[in-house]
Amino acid sequence: MSEVDLKSRATYPEWVSHTLRYNDQDPLSHINNAVYSTFLEAGRTALMEPLLDEHGSGRIDIVLARVVIDYWRELTYPGTVDIGTCIIRLGTKSVTFGNGVFKGGTGECVATGEAVLVFFDLETRKSVEPPPAIRKVLEGMATN
Repeated sequence: MSEVDLKSRATYPEWVSHTLRYNDQDPLSHINNAVYSTFLEAGRTALMEPLLDEHGSGRIDIVLARVVIDYWRELTYPGTVDIGTCIIRLGTKSVTFGNGVFKGGTGECVATGEAVLVFFDLETRKSVEPPPAIRKVLEGMATN
């Protein structure tokens, strides 16, 4: 895991909000643990999709290689969450995202996560280095 304080709102330059749905609940009336993966995906997608659309030439995408989630507090319906995203590490062909899931409008961190994604050429079906324009943006956002 990273040295970045993923439980602090100040860590994150990028944010999205998500409304909790009734069907996100498990039998104990908590937000189901599987839904948190969707929260992390929403955060990194909001950051990466515009970059890939603009600089990926329709040929480059990212694929998930690893995800780790830590659950800190229970979360219940109804409500919202704020999902923060940062870049922890930028490798040659991969990027590691950090995420924090916060109870909507508060500083209360309910979960943190890290995800490693690999840049992927949709035609050759192989990992590739990101286009220079994407790398430049991500380098500017990296926490290290």
